[in-house]
Amino acid sequence: MRHLTTLLGLTALTTAAAAPVTLTLNGQPTTLSTSVIGGVTYIKLADLQKALAAQGGANAKASVSGCLNEWLFNGIWRMRVTKVQPISDGGYGVTVEVKNGTTQTLKMNDAGIRYNNAINLIFADGNSWAKMSVTAWQDKTYAKLPQGTGTVFEFRIFPEDQNGAASAPTKFLFEVLNETSSDVKPRFTVADPSFRVDLTCRK
Repeated sequence: MRHLTTLLGLTALTTAAAAPVTLTLNGQPTTLSTSVIGGVTYIKLADLQKALAAQGGANAKASVSGCLNEWLFNGIWRMRVTKVQPISDGGYGVTVEVKNGTTQTLKMNDAGIRYNNAINLIFADGNSWAKMSVTAWQDKTYAKLPQGTGTVFEFRIFPEDQNGAASAPTKFLFEVLNETSSDVKPRFTVADPSFRVDLTCRK
């Protein structure tokens, strides 16, 4: 018993608070407190679980996430947002590049990217704007894209009330359905092939 008490005392002496560490969880920077035990830095599992829940919990869409100008890949499509800028009438223009990441010639429409899928800008106050209906985007979703080729498109997104926004958008959501036509051989490598881009960071 005395030996056990001594051992516990030595363990307590080697445990110390360490500097907080910042991790990227679901594309968002999160700072967590740490402890050093025997020279190794640890994070409490309860703190990590709490942080993950705060990032969106059960209501979050488990998309492929990244930053501005960062290529994201869902097993079939590569996508990145290269520019976000204010446009006339209080809206924002979001320039998106999509490339075929497979060895098969594909149409976006045959592999999860439909012209009427959800495209949203999210703001810090929780407000969101949806893309305007555009024929040009529909035409692009039906175009054939050989391996490594792609398309560039600017989504022009406006608020419903046309009053604009007090601050710049913080996220861009690009929905990709987890379904393909029967002649599409490649498969998505993630459970949810949609893309979520953090507009507050850049690669």
